[in-house]
Amino acid sequence: MSVTPFPTRTLTSLLVATTLTFAAPAQAADALIQADDITRKSLAPALVELAYSPSQHAVFVSAPDWKEEARSRVLRLDPNTLEVQAEIPLAVKGFGVALDDQNHRLYLTEGFNGAVGVVDTQTNRSLDAILLQKKVNLQQAYLKHGLTGENLKFLLSELQRFKITDDYLYKVREAKYDARTGRLFLPGLGYGVDSVLFVVDTRTGKLEKMLPGFGFYAVGIALDEQGRRVFVSNMQGQLMTVNADTLELTSTTEIQADQLLNLVYDPTRNRVLGVDQGIDRDKYRNHFLQQTYTRRSSGHRLFALDADSGKLLASEPTDEVPIGVLLDERAGRVYVTNRNGVRVEQGTGTLAVFDATTLKRLQTLTLPPHPNSLTLDTRDHALFVTVKNDGEATQAGKPESVVRIAQ
Repeated sequence: MSVTPFPTRTLTSLLVATTLTFAAPAQAADALIQADDITRKSLAPALVELAYSPSQHAVFVSAPDWKEEARSRVLRLDPNTLEVQAEIPLAVKGFGVALDDQNHRLYLTEGFNGAVGVVDTQTNRSLDAILLQKKVNLQQAYLKHGLTGENLKFLLSELQRFKITDDYLYKVREAKYDARTGRLFLPGLGYGVDSVLFVVDTRTGKLEKMLPGFGFYAVGIALDEQGRRVFVSNMQGQLMTVNADTLELTSTTEIQADQLLNLVYDPTRNRVLGVDQGIDRDKYRNHFLQQTYTRRSSGHRLFALDADSGKLLASEPTDEVPIGVLLDERAGRVYVTNRNGVRVEQGTGTLAVFDATTLKRLQTLTLPPHPNSLTLDTRDHALFVTVKNDGEATQAGKPESVVRIAQ
């Protein structure tokens, strides 16, 4: 999910043949992904994130419907054939996913409805959503948060431009589940106000706490399960660390990446890996900070940060507008999806493959139009990617697809 202020989304999809491009330095042929390793299937008008369930041996994909919200659903896929095994209806659109496989629960961020959706992955049915927040009058909320002057004037003009009065103050796009505590952690991106971190107790099905202090557009999140740390990135060049047990915000560190969209924790090397989209957000960021932000990176890069200090360990270029990042520890690979453009008529997105130790690029696969999210089948060691639409596909009403890559 990309982030723009007060967005209106119209998402459909395109199925385009997959081709391969190999990047130097070349490795042994059996180490590279080959054309016959790839299967692709068109599935629904919109697809966002996906998760592999070892207990069910199934892939679950969020499929929001932008034209008729009540038709939103989760698709359960056979991980070998990509055939739809079940369609699980949702009351509203679901986007990001987090899996509690032991208790057979899939959690979905309902970014435009202030809640978290819940699906029983064993019975394939939707359960009651968990409320995170209620709608507020945004102008009153801005005043309550102490906004004044040019910043307030700018935000009120944005409300008028988008014809918005009441809405949710925070948008939620990503979630991470902590099996030890049963907590669900969700960054709440604040529009005009400081971002927060929502903490849900999934055992009670209720919001446990809302932690403040996460700055401009908190979006990325990763979990260090053994070290009991939650990492959150924002779009003003900061990485925050939260104690997963005490819920204390233990550190806020200035880093050399401006806007890490998605994160993953690398336990072997004690690193936080993240992708910086490189999209221009200066106007909104400067209004929030009430000063000119000096960029630290050109963006469109994969970053490796020391998880203790936030120190830059490595940085390698991706293709344009990287989105998803996944660490495959068994294969020693890092996968990054790249949109290669925003709102373009003909998408030319790619999947880049990096060495997990050195972060050197090993291979590039073209997966047009726009590869998005990733998950890994840990049993059969297959990689899955959702591929989203471009402008031409939107006009044609073609479905979006899931790609399976055997390894």
